[in-house]
Amino acid sequence: MLMENLKSEVRVFESMIQAFRGLESAVLNRQTDMLSKYAVAIEELSLEVSRLEDERDIILKEMGYHNIKDYINRSTDENTPQVAYLAAEIVEKLNELTIVIESIRQIFEFENHYFEFLNNLVRGINPSPNYSFNQNRHGVSSYSSNYNAPRYDSLK
Repeated sequence: MLMENLKSEVRVFESMIQAFRGLESAVLNRQTDMLSKYAVAIEELSLEVSRLEDERDIILKEMGYHNIKDYINRSTDENTPQVAYLAAEIVEKLNELTIVIESIRQIFEFENHYFEFLNNLVRGINPSPNYSFNQNRHGVSSYSSNYNAPRYDSLK
């Protein structure tokens, strides 16, 4: 029963990774209609993971263990190596999921910065109040510039 639970969790994580990759593709290709589809799928898969984790906790408690680590360390069952392998596979899937989520976060962050850059370029202002290069290694004086006012005002 524990093995089936872990196998199910691995399958759900694989599906979740694919859903996040689909979400990433939809963001890159600006397919707004697909964003909600993937978001709903991810939410459903998250609920499934939560259900499977609760089920696993119940199974382990019925067997007299607190968690998977406790089971692996204390169990003399012949399936213990397979359970350990599946637990390691779940950790691997979580790492892969983290990488995909981080990639999506970076895409959104890039788009936000790019939009801010274009917006400020059109307005002629810089979002940062000043730049300062104070690393004076070669006797060059420090450079400081302030762009609080639009550039076209200085041309008047």
